[in-house]
Amino acid sequence: MARMHTRKRGRSSSHRIYDTGKHEWIKQSDDEIVELIKQMKSEKMSKSLIGIRLRDQYGIPGTKYVVGKKISTILRENGIEEDVPEDLYFLINKYKNIKKHLALNKKDTHNTRSKDLIMAKILRLIKYYKRKGRLPSNWKLERSL
Repeated sequence: MARMHTRKRGRSSSHRIYDTGKHEWIKQSDDEIVELIKQMKSEKMSKSLIGIRLRDQYGIPGTKYVVGKKISTILRENGIEEDVPEDLYFLINKYKNIKKHLALNKKDTHNTRSKDLIMAKILRLIKYYKRKGRLPSNWKLERSL
């Protein structure tokens, strides 16, 4: 959802190269990598931070190529998955922070608009996750946000 509410063209960023299999510099076995992921999740790290730490400290470019499963799949199989998806959680926090800012700065029209756009993204994500079965169909967003 990078350019949803603007007229700009695309998202310029680096892309992962197509990769298959395990590289020779990876010393850990698949089971050790799964244990590392479970240990990091027990330390209350998010999935994105787990991926960053695996890349930077352990030299694992991506669990999908090495283990054959994504981090979210590994966590789901071990029953450690969080209730709210990570992207939705961070959007809700962003909305709360902007709302707190607007309570102090009532004439900030730019952030008033961005608050509305973030809420639109949140509602769109909720509808998507309910359709995919990731959220229960009776899940409601707290209106006290």
